[in-house]
Amino acid sequence: MNISGVKNYAGHGSSAQKSIWHSIMMLSSFYEVSIDNNDFKEADIIVGEKEFYQFIKNIYKDMYKNPAKYAVPVAEYDDYIKNRKDDKTSEKMHKTDQIECKLRNSFQQAIEFYPKYFYKMGLAADGICKKTFSLIISKSNYTKVLKSFDSMHLYKEINQRLQTLEKLGITVKESGGKFYLSCKEAPKMFLGLNVLCFAPESKFKYMNYLRLDYKGYYRSMPEIEDIKLTMAKKDAAIADSIIKVFADNKLKCKVKPLRSITSSHGWKVEYTLKGKNVFGFFAEPDYMAFYIYFNDAKNITQMSQKLQKQPELFNWFCEKFSERLCKCRYNRAVIFGNEKRRICGMSNRAEIINPDNDDLQKIITVMKMAAN
Repeated sequence: MNISGVKNYAGHGSSAQKSIWHSIMMLSSFYEVSIDNNDFKEADIIVGEKEFYQFIKNIYKDMYKNPAKYAVPVAEYDDYIKNRKDDKTSEKMHKTDQIECKLRNSFQQAIEFYPKYFYKMGLAADGICKKTFSLIISKSNYTKVLKSFDSMHLYKEINQRLQTLEKLGITVKESGGKFYLSCKEAPKMFLGLNVLCFAPESKFKYMNYLRLDYKGYYRSMPEIEDIKLTMAKKDAAIADSIIKVFADNKLKCKVKPLRSITSSHGWKVEYTLKGKNVFGFFAEPDYMAFYIYFNDAKNITQMSQKLQKQPELFNWFCEKFSERLCKCRYNRAVIFGNEKRRICGMSNRAEIINPDNDDLQKIITVMKMAAN
């Protein structure tokens, strides 16, 4: 998907624009939801859901084409990455590049500002005007919400961002110590915002809001089918094939809630048996990492011994464990043939990046052997 027609590295104009694209691809398809509400008609609420969904989606689309308009920095991060020296030793030591993190946070927080602004306003609001469908919020709460954005990455451009929202049709009027937020182009959108902000409390509530997932209002956890819709078709097919092979093993599935939907934030899905992880995957719209869990470093060594009589499978298996030279208490030693390697003992897992059909067969073979 190349929203703006830009054709260069990875099909995006910058890392920031790729992150915006990522946010669009992580959105749910629109599903209206009926809720009990004595103050507003069901038809008005459903129109509001559609309007809010489209309003936020349109922000992302316009932001992709015009990041400067939304105060999203596009050059600093890419310039740093382009000139940064590749340090494999630092990666194995598990050191964090603080400059890279700061620059990445700068553009990701700028992207996240817009949905987060409405979420915080929605939660802090006193209600919605029955005549105009405006969001009503006290002056003190309105000020608190704006002050909550006074971080190092957002503070300087806060006025520009508010002006951008004004140009998109959001008006803020003060009367009698209250602020009234409305939108001429989408007059009932705050009814849709209200549905997501006051959905039943759960660990997936904010995730459902970020994904504009109204269907999630009634669910305790997103379904695998919903997750697959945001993945590349080839990655979804790989995950689906493995899930079907082990579907009869009484596995339980758990999904970790998303804290954001910008790039580097993806689905984390784990399948467990009797409380222990068996397999899982991390998936973004253009990336997938599949994991086979062994739960103990000793089990990895034992599996490598079983595989030594199958050289091709053995070599493939050994390549799936990254060396970690950090000094943390979770560092563990495993044996691959004649090689001793240090790995991260927190996960004790094989990691298969962007698996293909050849990987698929090897994954299934290893998992069946591990189960016996």
